[in-house]
Amino acid sequence: MLGQARWGVELTHAAVLLLHPLLALAVIAWMVRQHRWRQRGMQLKGEERKQAVAEHERHGDLLYIAIWCLVTLGFVVNIWHRMTTEGASFPAAALPNGAGGLHAGGGLLGLGLVTVLWRKGRRTKALREAGEKFAMEKQRHGRASDVILILAAVHAFLGFLWLMSLLT
Repeated sequence: MLGQARWGVELTHAAVLLLHPLLALAVIAWMVRQHRWRQRGMQLKGEERKQAVAEHERHGDLLYIAIWCLVTLGFVVNIWHRMTTEGASFPAAALPNGAGGLHAGGGLLGLGLVTVLWRKGRRTKALREAGEKFAMEKQRHGRASDVILILAAVHAFLGFLWLMSLLT
């Protein structure tokens, strides 16, 4: 009976550890879809384009909130993991450590970069709505999204390696 209880605890632990990476895959897929707007947007004209732009902006706002939630979840799960497996106290468990610290630092960096990207998008919208030139801001927003997607792929790979070390 004790073996079954331990197996259940390990299964629960693995499931909780997998929450962040599984949700991250969904968020990354959403980011790729948002990024593809650049190609789709060039093909649209008139009212269809206006609606698509509004949809892109709405999804950008929702994605920004989702990324904040995802990073927060990552930190919560890491704190929980360290407290349950290492017996670390709350303040100590919240501090980055080892390879996990590298992944956590990358998450914070990514959150900062996504904030810049979101602000660039908001600035582009404000300039467009004010009737001012917005092409340069739009281009910066697009280039920032290129860089963020590349860094997200690197970050995901580092997280995968770290997760494998935790699960083995």
